[in-house]
Amino acid sequence: MLLLASAALPCAGAAPSDGADGRKSLGNDDDTFVFMGRCPNGEMYRLLAYDKQVGGFKRSFYDYEGPAGKGTIKSQTAPRVIASRVCLALAEMAGDE
Repeated sequence: MLLLASAALPCAGAAPSDGADGRKSLGNDDDTFVFMGRCPNGEMYRLLAYDKQVGGFKRSFYDYEGPAGKGTIKSQTAPRVIASRVCLALAEMAGDE
């Protein structure tokens, strides 16, 4: 019985020596974000904000889904503004171009 207990101890108390717990550290270099919430009318919305290289330049895009429909737009607009637009069923989801 003692042999089994001593064999299990190294595994039970093992922890990475550098203090990392396997999670990705947060920083200012993230370029992909997911925003989800409930619109004033009770329907759900979802935004995926990300940057993509287009023609050698970094451009901001949103994949959206909500009362305004589902699609992708290229826009420098703030996420809260896009969220308010996607919550309107008849909103035109136009990008910067």
